[in-house]
Amino acid sequence: MKILLLAIRTLLRFRLYTLINIVGLALSLGSCILIFRYVHDQWMTDHFIPELDRVCVTVMEDEGTRQIRLTGITPANGGNEDDLLQNAAVERYAIYYEIENDQITVNNKLCKAATVAADTNYLKIIPIPIMQTATDHLLERPDEAAITASYAQFIFGKENPVGKEIVLSCGKTVTIKAVLGEPQTRFSMPFDLLFSYQITNYAKILRPQTLVRLYKGNTANQLNRQYSKFKQIYSDSNRTRFQLLPLGKFYFNKSIHDISRKWPKGNRTHLLILSAIAFLLLVVGLFNFINIYTVVVMKRAREFGMKKVFGANRRQVATQLFMENLFMTAFVLLLAWVFVEIGGLAANAWMGLPIPANARFDCGISIFFLLVLPFVTSVYPYVQYNYTSPLRSIRSIGRSGNSVVSRNIFLTIQYTLTITLVILSMFSIRQLNYMLDSDPGFKTDNIIMAPAISAPIGDNMNLWDIYNNTNRRIENALKTSPLFTNYCFNRGPLGMQDYNTEMHLSGREKIKTRISASSESYFKMLGIRLKEGRMWNDSIDSFRDFQVIINETARKQLGITSIENATLITNSYLVYYTGMKEGRKPEYKIIGVVEDFATGHLSGATPPIVFFHFTSGIQVGLMAEIVPGRTQEAIRFLQEQYDQVSGEGFRYTFLKDDIRAIYDADKQLVQIASFFAIIAILISSMGLFSLSLFDVQQRFHEISIWKVNGATTEEVLRMLLRKYYRLLGIAFLIAVPSAWLMITGYLRDFAHKASVAWWIFALALLITICISFITLIYQTQKAARTNPAVIIRSE
Repeated sequence: MKILLLAIRTLLRFRLYTLINIVGLALSLGSCILIFRYVHDQWMTDHFIPELDRVCVTVMEDEGTRQIRLTGITPANGGNEDDLLQNAAVERYAIYYEIENDQITVNNKLCKAATVAADTNYLKIIPIPIMQTATDHLLERPDEAAITASYAQFIFGKENPVGKEIVLSCGKTVTIKAVLGEPQTRFSMPFDLLFSYQITNYAKILRPQTLVRLYKGNTANQLNRQYSKFKQIYSDSNRTRFQLLPLGKFYFNKSIHDISRKWPKGNRTHLLILSAIAFLLLVVGLFNFINIYTVVVMKRAREFGMKKVFGANRRQVATQLFMENLFMTAFVLLLAWVFVEIGGLAANAWMGLPIPANARFDCGISIFFLLVLPFVTSVYPYVQYNYTSPLRSIRSIGRSGNSVVSRNIFLTIQYTLTITLVILSMFSIRQLNYMLDSDPGFKTDNIIMAPAISAPIGDNMNLWDIYNNTNRRIENALKTSPLFTNYCFNRGPLGMQDYNTEMHLSGREKIKTRISASSESYFKMLGIRLKEGRMWNDSIDSFRDFQVIINETARKQLGITSIENATLITNSYLVYYTGMKEGRKPEYKIIGVVEDFATGHLSGATPPIVFFHFTSGIQVGLMAEIVPGRTQEAIRFLQEQYDQVSGEGFRYTFLKDDIRAIYDADKQLVQIASFFAIIAILISSMGLFSLSLFDVQQRFHEISIWKVNGATTEEVLRMLLRKYYRLLGIAFLIAVPSAWLMITGYLRDFAHKASVAWWIFALALLITICISFITLIYQTQKAARTNPAVIIRSE
């Protein structure tokens, strides 16, 4: 208790240094905890599932393209259930069907829902918590369903959803029997509605998927080696094989391609960058803390010298230093958590970045910092003064001594990290603006994107009649409306399927291409320019004509010099229709070449694209060009059309906004980096203020001699500031190559990147110098203007 009281009394004696130390480290720790909270939440995706490493999904891998798709192992898919799924290593498996934008009917209104039709093993493998239930045998009856609490609130409000009826897109009615809660961690395959797959024969119309749980001691790699051979499953495609993909790797896996579902995906690179930012901030905060605390210990040289004279041993000195740092760390953590809670709300409000709390993680990281930080921050002062003789400690009072070197090193490292973070932040802003301002290669003004109205599932002709009538009514309304100059039913240039199809010219090597539906109105609306040949003519062209248009990248990769008589050979048909001849590799005549345009994030290269002619219905979504100046009228018009069939209201976007939305994750990263760069500068400035205060106090006698010998205030200022700007210069020389290496490493795989301009480094230095100058000027100017006679008398 005496040691604790002594620690408190000592810290209060140097309260200005103590306050700066606590606030600086609290800012650093609060920033780190906030980032680590988000990173931890991402990394722990799906970890609510017990023994996650034993749970896998089945995928089909293409031998030619090496692409994988989430596909169940069933005879309909060319699989053999007596093979992999019946392996002795498999404890159980679940077959399920996913529909991302399923159309359900609630109170005679259509609503979109992410639905899952599954067998009874699904919830045994994925233990989603059940908040409320009216049955003990969920998914056993085909007319019963479970709804998530969030979706129930969306469609039923505050009413109890249990007992409510919903009509599915297959025409069957289900009764809500259970309400599902939120899992403890993020789920990589979220859904809104869960029901039994027995309600209809989904195998006829949807591709099944399979979840597998292995027995202990077995791994996905072991089974994948057993089933590594590729087999010819479909006559008109490459050989394929079924493999297991651990569910724990699914969230960050970017190689899975599926046109029916787009799951939320994590970005491993962004998490590593955020972790690096957190580490830099922690190091800046620690060096700042140790540097200032060392100053406090130096001011207490007499105290430690006298303790040694009166027999204080190493253990007693170490205990006192540890208790002082433990006490400060406790205050730091309290203040840091205030910053965390405020920062979490701000991140969600300003950046759209939800950072959920996790009690176990929060307690763990707090205990870790509380136990580790006092030890880390006590080591250097303990080593410095434990091996200094009592006489030397007493003599060092009022002198800087050799500790100037260590303080300068700490300050240089601190500013090196800060300048590096500022440079990285500024370049990330430049790269983001470069991508946002780049010409996508097509028109974006006044083009509205309306949501799809999905076609029914199954053979319920009543639902199909309603859907077809809706489709015709919306199209007729668009044709006669004076509010639109053009329209087409298409996902748009950003909704292009992201999986590759192999194509080649006769006698040439195969290339991987993207395929996209298109029409005459599609190219006209986007203003995509023709390079060779001709565009589509909707009045005469059809997908049955086996004709395609390609982009410039496809022409280059195919090695085409002239499209005259150029024919593409594919393994499968681009569009299947009744009466087509199967069993042969189809050939498509190239009738035109269009200029390249962006189809996604500009970090990637422009892919080769093959366009086939197809004018689909509203099930893929609507893209329409509004007459300039009539935007609000057009929105109201479309809202009226959609409100007649949809219970969700009319949700729309503009193509220009969709392009900017591609870079939302980049914007978040830039905002985070910029914000924490400011925090790093603030922490460093607080440390600089403390060190300059100590330095000026130590050099009062020296300053008085300068002034007695005729030095002006400006000359004294220059002499005092020279040291700090020299350290800033050294830090800048170290930070520049470090930041340049990080930038070039990050941009290594970028196809489109901004240049690393010299002014970024110069501006980063200027910003740091200006803020540092503001920090230093008060103390140095005060010392320079002090009357030398007053200083000498005080000596």
